[in-house]
Amino acid sequence: MSIEENKDLMRRWYEMDDFKGIKKDEMEKTLRKVVAEIFATDWIAHSPQGDMPYEAFIQHNVEVMNSFPDFNCTVEDQIAEGDKVVTRLTMRGTHLGPYRGMPPTGKKIEVGGVSIGRFADGKAVEGWLLTDTLGLLQQLGAIPKK
Repeated sequence: MSIEENKDLMRRWYEMDDFKGIKKDEMEKTLRKVVAEIFATDWIAHSPQGDMPYEAFIQHNVEVMNSFPDFNCTVEDQIAEGDKVVTRLTMRGTHLGPYRGMPPTGKKIEVGGVSIGRFADGKAVEGWLLTDTLGLLQQLGAIPKK
């Protein structure tokens, strides 16, 4: 695939158009379908919180979408070269479901993130993800702001 096609796949994932209007009971099925179209089954996501292979990546995204039912991302920038795509994004949502053991707060969040995706044979095979987790936890009130 071309660099532009790889960028389009990452943009499709982050802009989440496939999930607009999906009912909660259909979300996991839709998420699995979209993940299968974009990510290889040997996909692994590396993050400061630890590595997430394919199934753990799916479960993490199910948790996020259940915790923040209006979750959405804005792709701010993309840079690509060779088999890699770098995406800078802003994530937003309202905390309406349990998240990592925290009860819903009803608070709106807005956090930044950067991902680097590596592609092979038309699918994302590896990624490096950095999200402002501290900012997220501060916005939810789990950690005091200094």
